[in-house]
Amino acid sequence: MKSEGTGKIALEHRQTFIGEGVRLEIVVTELRKDEWSLSVVNEIGIASNWNEFFESKDRAVEAALDAIREEGVKEFLNIEGFEYLQDDHHDV
Repeated sequence: MKSEGTGKIALEHRQTFIGEGVRLEIVVTELRKDEWSLSVVNEIGIASNWNEFFESKDRAVEAALDAIREEGVKEFLNIEGFEYLQDDHHDV
């Protein structure tokens, strides 16, 4: 992935978390040196995005795993406002 205006290739790290029968994708993207963004994407593509940035990929992943453990997997399945994305193949 190329960063806008810089010509630099952005680094992206993806890690799968499976819990309570639910698959979540942790997506961490390097925006610039020592600045990583964090999203957790559920099975139907709805992303929970953090407003803060992290100094490393590992700290971002750690923050995602902490949030999943503290809030529970079900918190990342909220589809309010995105009901049109749900079909008969997804049990949310």
